[in-house]
Amino acid sequence: MPVDPVRVREKDSLAQFLGWFSVGLGTAQIAAPRAMCRLVGARGNGPAPTIMRLMGVRELTQGLGILMRPRPTAWLWSRVAGDALGLSLLGVTAATNDGRRKRTAFAIANVLGVTVPDVFESMYLSRKRGEPRASMLVRKTVTIDRPRGAVEGAWARADMLRQKVADAEGAVTFTDAPGDRGTEVAVDFLHRPRAGDLGAAAAKLAGKDLATQLSDDLRRFKQQAETGEVVRSDSTPKGHLLTAHLDGAQQRRGRERPRPEDPERP
Repeated sequence: MPVDPVRVREKDSLAQFLGWFSVGLGTAQIAAPRAMCRLVGARGNGPAPTIMRLMGVRELTQGLGILMRPRPTAWLWSRVAGDALGLSLLGVTAATNDGRRKRTAFAIANVLGVTVPDVFESMYLSRKRGEPRASMLVRKTVTIDRPRGAVEGAWARADMLRQKVADAEGAVTFTDAPGDRGTEVAVDFLHRPRAGDLGAAAAKLAGKDLATQLSDDLRRFKQQAETGEVVRSDSTPKGHLLTAHLDGAQQRRGRERPRPEDPERP
């Protein structure tokens, strides 16, 4: 299936950053409200920790909304409203806590610093028209030191790799590599992660990210096409999946752990 040779994903890196920033800040506000209160110059007792925790719930919800939506315009504007609310609360804090105004002034400066990109990104997304598109083109390439006909034949025999590309509705192309260096194999597919950036991050951490899997598959395909076999190290017998690395590390720690001495042994 031919794919659109342009990046079609609408959410840019600034929106991603603001989403992850909200998640991080909201988590801190929920997990340690008293410490966050003292950080901004408020008292760590009374109603302040409860208000801080509620602000954290709002911040975390906004962050998840930004990360999960392909065009999170409303969620970004809600961040702008949250910035205004935060500035108002910090103003009250400065007025009622004379001895900690330097901390509050520093917090106000930080909120103002993030308000600017919040407004900019909200206005940028508001100018978008049409149905939002969550997918983006991903290309994975490998250069194989073999003639094009031999590489195409090897690809025809790679049933599992061809099926994985087909399941992703991807396309493969073969071109002569520059400088008479063999054949360049390119796999293009549209990346549509479930739950947006949040789902993409979870898939990568779990070792189920399709782009990472294809990189490893193409590396093995290159070795198979050039040498007739796949070279693997003992430390990465299953490729570059994070889960394989974690399992291997746990197994090594288990082998290196000293055995307890037998209390009955003299």
